[in-house]
Amino acid sequence: MQKTFRGIRPDDWHGRMGLRNPERGFRTEMYFSTIPGEVAGMCSCHHKRNKLDGRPEKPVFQNIDIPGVPHLIRGNRLDGIEFSHAQWQDELDFLGYDGVTIMQSYCFLMRYSDGQDLPARKLDDIEGFFLKLRESKVKALLRFAYELSPTLTGPTAATTLKHLSQLRPLLRKYSDVIYVLQCGFIGKFGEWHNSYHQLQLDQAFHGELFAAVLEALPPERRTMLRYPALKMHLYGSEPLREDEAFAMTPRARIGHFNDGFLASESHGGTFGRGDSLVPADAEKNYLAQEGRFLPMDGELFWRDLRGMALPTEAAMNLARWHYDTFGFVHGHSLFEGDKYSIDVWKAVPVDPMFLRDKNLPVGDSYFVDAHGQHVWRSYYEYIRDHLGYRLELTRAEMPDQVQCGRPFAMTVELVNRGFASPVNPRPVCLVLRQGEVKYAFAFDTDIQRWAGHAASQKLSLTVTLPKEAPAGSYAAGLWLPDGSDVLRDDHDYAIRCANALDFHDGVNWLGMEVVAQA
Repeated sequence: MQKTFRGIRPDDWHGRMGLRNPERGFRTEMYFSTIPGEVAGMCSCHHKRNKLDGRPEKPVFQNIDIPGVPHLIRGNRLDGIEFSHAQWQDELDFLGYDGVTIMQSYCFLMRYSDGQDLPARKLDDIEGFFLKLRESKVKALLRFAYELSPTLTGPTAATTLKHLSQLRPLLRKYSDVIYVLQCGFIGKFGEWHNSYHQLQLDQAFHGELFAAVLEALPPERRTMLRYPALKMHLYGSEPLREDEAFAMTPRARIGHFNDGFLASESHGGTFGRGDSLVPADAEKNYLAQEGRFLPMDGELFWRDLRGMALPTEAAMNLARWHYDTFGFVHGHSLFEGDKYSIDVWKAVPVDPMFLRDKNLPVGDSYFVDAHGQHVWRSYYEYIRDHLGYRLELTRAEMPDQVQCGRPFAMTVELVNRGFASPVNPRPVCLVLRQGEVKYAFAFDTDIQRWAGHAASQKLSLTVTLPKEAPAGSYAAGLWLPDGSDVLRDDHDYAIRCANALDFHDGVNWLGMEVVAQA
């Protein structure tokens, strides 16, 4: 039997909600393991308003203007004074419509920058936060940092490396909920500028730090750097090639984050630094190539400090550089009070002809309803839905009847309409289920090679049900679970395809059945 599939339409049940898929999409941000009084300069600026049924009406931490508080601190919603674990779920529940599964997580170590060891209390608190990530069914885009504004002191290179060695056991143990560990540590917010000891200028230390960060992680996990020039200084100005992208070498494990997205031509100093090896345009081309294989993240400046980030430019650049995740806290009235760039993205409709002319990916069903009528979608929706991967099944084929103990063929075809391929490895499995009996068979494929921009995949598999398998009808589904043993059977970490299919128990049920005979 054969079956074809369509993508989700806007008038499908919850058709305009963001798919809650792991390791992609818009992200929120939080402070990770902030013991009360630990972060100097923080202010309590949250409001909580609940509906009558107790659900949050607004995010738990709604930013307000506080006289004398610099913009870099405004909007940093989770402080060490009034923080509690229960508040995570409030914010995640509120943001559930947009399918948020990634939290930019800042872990500040400023209290220990004088060279003392990280105490057991701090390490225990960090471990507690990792456990809370599992409980909340999300992952961390994790960054360690020592310095805020104003910078009163900072760590030496030796202190940084010592603390990283202390953190290594936890990073290894909880790598399942670390989407990517950003290579922070240096300068304000871990963004590699204004370091008290000028560590951003110490190139010898940079090589040591990159090596230590990669060694602290399992070999299949990646890191990110703030500026492309930093990677070029170590590995040259030629971008990663496809034939070396999956070799787990150091340069194949270092992606990029741009915390000044569209903030002027230089993107807030991301491109065209004084120490850049190539012109800014060449750096941008370098990122476009590297983004095909490596994790990409970014965010706007607070309060549109360098001007409006226009939605057309945002969509084109996010697609060009293959962004997987993007912060929607900065430049957003939900968190900053006034209306800024992201509010404009919500208000401006996308012209499908613009997407076609700019070769931006989109599905055939994205702009039409069940009657074939056009449905306007906003740039916010389009960006939200196409960050990272967006896997859409197109066709499947399998026999109507099979014999237990004898092989049969199964074929699944799909297209990735997202901007990028999935970042971390995970299995791709055919599931056959009859009542409580379930069998899973793995396809021989590498999901990290499933390129975005409408690249198609044809998966073929020879399947043999056990001779002792019960006879009868088996429902068929596609299962894409998390790659870690810890989360493999947690349905909230499985990928849902962008189709109007039944998705439960973490499986995309194809609406196809095969009858097995004993």
